[in-house]
Amino acid sequence: MSPLRRDGNRLVCQCGRAYPIVDDVPIVVQDLAGWAQSEGPSALRRSDVAPEVVELLAVDAASRRNRRLRAAYASTGGDLPGWIASTIAGAPGPVLEIGSGPGHAGTVRLDLNLDLLRAGPRPDRLVETADGVVVPVGAAVVAHAADPPFEAGAFETVVLANVLDSCDDPAVVLAQADALVAPGGRLVVTCAYAFDDTITRPAHRFDEQQLMAALTGRADFCGYGLDCRLDGPPMDLEWVLNPGPRTRHVHRVQVLTATRPR
Repeated sequence: MSPLRRDGNRLVCQCGRAYPIVDDVPIVVQDLAGWAQSEGPSALRRSDVAPEVVELLAVDAASRRNRRLRAAYASTGGDLPGWIASTIAGAPGPVLEIGSGPGHAGTVRLDLNLDLLRAGPRPDRLVETADGVVVPVGAAVVAHAADPPFEAGAFETVVLANVLDSCDDPAVVLAQADALVAPGGRLVVTCAYAFDDTITRPAHRFDEQQLMAALTGRADFCGYGLDCRLDGPPMDLEWVLNPGPRTRHVHRVQVLTATRPR
């Protein structure tokens, strides 16, 4: 993607295409009409409306779904969330969280869901250099994990936390994440391999052996070669979701870190 420049409440590409900015969060997706059809009512809601008022007005499908997602993020437990938070806090920056949901402070958070990004740390204001180029440091960006609007090698740390088994084409997402890691930078991947038939087609699924082989350079990953190399043996951590007062889902999540050669 060509560099984007800010023009009021839009980001404008050199090709002339424009992307909206809502609550200082750029919406950088190729199919804006499709995204707006799903998320438009929620996206156009003012960010300063009190949460209790939002609950009363959450009548569209996107708002109801996002309310459930925010509750799910708020109920997470186990040792995985703490490990991710401490890893991000100690990681060299800039740090990109792909499929971040609310995410963590001080990172560039990328997700298709504007409501979840709004629920996270308030992003820093978009900063522009002297020549007008937008620098998304500490910002949130609405974009597709398979089509991130950043140059290759732009981040010292890229985090894919529980994303690969929650997207349509994990191979493309992992290849994009791998490409965004700077030389000497680190890729952090966590995965429960909890695929959903309605999200990830069987032909796009993978197992632990395939992911390990790709990150050790022994094989490609569903057709994509990766440059990052595994730092050491993976570990397993628990990720707990509490969707209801009597319901508890425990996932045994594999955690892998890899470094891109200099």
